[in-house]
Amino acid sequence: MSARSVAGIAIVSVLVACSTYGPTGAGESSDWSDGTAAHVTVVGALTRTFLVHVPSHRRLSSSGLPRPWPLVIVLHGSGGDASAVERQSGMDSLADAQRFLVAYPNGTGGAFNLYPSDWNAGTCCGAANRDNIDDLGFIAALIKTVAVHVPLDSRRVYVAGFSAGGYMAYEVGCQLATTVAAIGVVEGSLADDSCNPAAPVPLFAVHGTDDPEVPFGQDAPSPPGPVPVLADGLPPSVQFWAALNGCTATTAKGAAKSTSANVVQTSWTSCLAADVDFYSIQDGTHGWPGGPDDPGALPPMNEMKASVLMWQFFIAHVR
Repeated sequence: MSARSVAGIAIVSVLVACSTYGPTGAGESSDWSDGTAAHVTVVGALTRTFLVHVPSHRRLSSSGLPRPWPLVIVLHGSGGDASAVERQSGMDSLADAQRFLVAYPNGTGGAFNLYPSDWNAGTCCGAANRDNIDDLGFIAALIKTVAVHVPLDSRRVYVAGFSAGGYMAYEVGCQLATTVAAIGVVEGSLADDSCNPAAPVPLFAVHGTDDPEVPFGQDAPSPPGPVPVLADGLPPSVQFWAALNGCTATTAKGAAKSTSANVVQTSWTSCLAADVDFYSIQDGTHGWPGGPDDPGALPPMNEMKASVLMWQFFIAHVR
């Protein structure tokens, strides 16, 4: 992380919020130039912090004019933080190459930050759930904050998450469906028994079959409709989303194919509502596949680049 980012985080750590809610809070960083910088927003009684990475070059239209930025929000796992998932996902270098913004929010350890950081993702997770932390409000406020400071393409806002952050990405799909164009889940699950999105949400997901922390077969709410045959044996959360999006045998073009020795892609691209694209990693464990950190950097997890495939899926979908 740059010296500017470290300085920004130091400033955030001594801020005292003076408003009850707002897309920008006391002490909001004025640095929205290229690179990674720390920012804040106020949600209820809490000052929430996040990093934003801005590439040095914008995407251009066919006429050569700069386009508004797409935004990918990446949520860390339980006990993690923004800097951890920034490194783990390797999303900054991809953002620089493909020219999109990346935001990395920090979860909380409950109302007083006494516990490991987590997200309030339905019935998950930890103190964030017990203390009813408004993480949905935080993500909505983060998007508003970014839009105030840089040209944002509101039709291309995406939310991804790892582990507990993956639970939260599903929760965003359930509750902020009219705000995001697609969600991405890495080694996560759905924990919202009342999930009923107000609009269709495409899903990209990946899961290792030997994940010891979020099991491949982790329980999820019962599917709201018929589950397509190709989803048999896939994680219950993926079955739920495939049924939710109307990916039935008669209405969707489904395909399952091996993309490497241990990776199988199962996708539906003609669903009644929105696409679903799932990758299973045989013998895969709990990490960001293809990332720089173990176990994501080790076989068989390194047989796919989750960030690259996720971005390719995201940019193909517009709200």
